Amino acid sequence: MELLSETLNTEQLRKAITQKYNLLSLSVIADFNKEYAGRLIDSSFSADTINKLAEAYVNRKIDTWDLFQAVKYTELSAENEPYIDDFLNSIDKDFYHAAAARLFTATLYENCSYKEAAEYVKSGAFYATEYGSLSLETAVAKQLDEMGVSLRACEGFNYCYDIDGTDRLEGALERDAAIFVQDKELAVKVCEYMKQPDWEKFKDFIEMKTCGKKSDLSGDSISEFRDEYIQKNRDVQLYNKVKSEYDGFIDDMKKHPAEIIIESAYEIVSKENIVMYCEEYPLSITDKQFAALLSSKNTLDEVYKEWCDNGEWHGIDDIGLALEETADRIKISIDRDIAEKKSAEISENISAEKQPIKPKNKAR
Repeated sequence: MELLSETLNTEQLRKAITQKYNLLSLSVIADFNKEYAGRLIDSSFSADTINKLAEAYVNRKIDTWDLFQAVKYTELSAENEPYIDDFLNSIDKDFYHAAAARLFTATLYENCSYKEAAEYVKSGAFYATEYGSLSLETAVAKQLDEMGVSLRACEGFNYCYDIDGTDRLEGALERDAAIFVQDKELAVKVCEYMKQPDWEKFKDFIEMKTCGKKSDLSGDSISEFRDEYIQKNRDVQLYNKVKSEYDGFIDDMKKHPAEIIIESAYEIVSKENIVMYCEEYPLSITDKQFAALLSSKNTLDEVYKEWCDNGEWHGIDDIGLALEETADRIKISIDRDIAEKKSAEISENISAEKQPIKPKNKAR
């Protein structure tokens, strides 16, 4: 208390005495000079939160820089105080202590919890700055800027401006400015998708879907575009397969006499309709069903067989049902083969274990 009385002013000393600071916290505060001791006392954090920070500091969970980063900008606000336990518990489990301290400070101003902010950083789209914010990683910022998404830059704490035709992104990055985007989920999704090998093609697809209206782009919309893009590519892939099989079927059919071709008229028309359906209609099948259809040596023959086996299918819409039923049948067959293979391997292992161990050398 003697050290504190020499370091703190009257109001600060009154707070130190009357609030529920424990002896450990008071000892930590007393170890610092007037400026830094004042930062701890003047924080809007409760005594209980300061006690937790002091304990982490003494136990070397956080260092001096982390301690004062945690109380940075809290003279007037303690909006991030509810996340103190999440911050301390994340150290060494999820983040290095300095990164965790910056992240904790960011939740003072960012409209998200510590856990939400942590997920943004873990996604690779953001990093926590020293100024109480989450900035876009450079690669993500460049992709968003290239896509025409509105960005904002801040140099230091107060100098902020829009990234537009005058203030280009490259200049802001060269000056180590923090880069912000309004929709953080959009940045997370872009960070995820840009790692895929088809990213450039997907960007072209987004451009086509938005018709240049980038203001309509959001985390939800880009997810919907991704689903649609994948669906479209799947449909094209399956169409190309059955079309190739149909072309091979027709080429082979041309080698037969006319009477055979006439007798095969129903098969020719039915297979042509299957190919046409795959070309013109979106396929309502699951990923596993799609994989099953692609795994077949001749998908067109499999679907045609399913079509013929069901006497109730007649219209073009029924081809979709035939595709689903075919996929399920192929999948069941694949699963059965896998199960039989595993069963055979288990039987072999059991048989091997039952074999008597022969001595290396014959007994004399």
